[in-house]
Amino acid sequence: MNKILLFVLMLISFQAKLCSQSSHRFHSTDTIAKAHDVKLYGNLYHQHHDFFNNAFSFQGAEMGVMINRSLLLGIYSSAFASNLNAEIQNKQHNVWMAQSGISVGKIWNERKWIHPGCQLNAGYFWLKADENNFALFENHLAAIQVNGLVFSPQIFGEFNVFKWLKIRTGLSYNFYNYADHSIIQTTDLQNISFTFGMVFGKFDR
Repeated sequence: MNKILLFVLMLISFQAKLCSQSSHRFHSTDTIAKAHDVKLYGNLYHQHHDFFNNAFSFQGAEMGVMINRSLLLGIYSSAFASNLNAEIQNKQHNVWMAQSGISVGKIWNERKWIHPGCQLNAGYFWLKADENNFALFENHLAAIQVNGLVFSPQIFGEFNVFKWLKIRTGLSYNFYNYADHSIIQTTDLQNISFTFGMVFGKFDR
């Protein structure tokens, strides 16, 4: 407790010192504030690749903060907007899948109209399948249920359209890790994918 109080007192003392020197350090303080710029952003995206040798897509959303116009920290979630009809063990099944987790990324030269970036998404996925069709909110009734970890590295490029909108296109690869491979194989899920997104925020140049 004493250490906590001492730390609080040190913070108050430091803040008072900064305030007393603010008149002749305005320019320096302004520079520091700009160097630690934090902006909110959101990304609505479409991730297209093959599942069970069928072309299909995730519809997803990502939101987070961009620090110093370079570092991205956020959360994401994506899912099939409808069930996929696919062959599993020589039988037709209806498949639904979703994933959610955290994302970390890096952007270079964000002020330029076109700039590159990379990102890593890491989270949890759910896959459910059944020979009978099921509604999206009734998929707990599915006969086949698989879940586990997913890691998705991505490289992308962004195009600044407006001060509040960027277009992002990229390539990614989803790595799935789960316990039971007796029915669903990783080759059924893991493929390179194309991503198209619209990124919203305050991107004043």
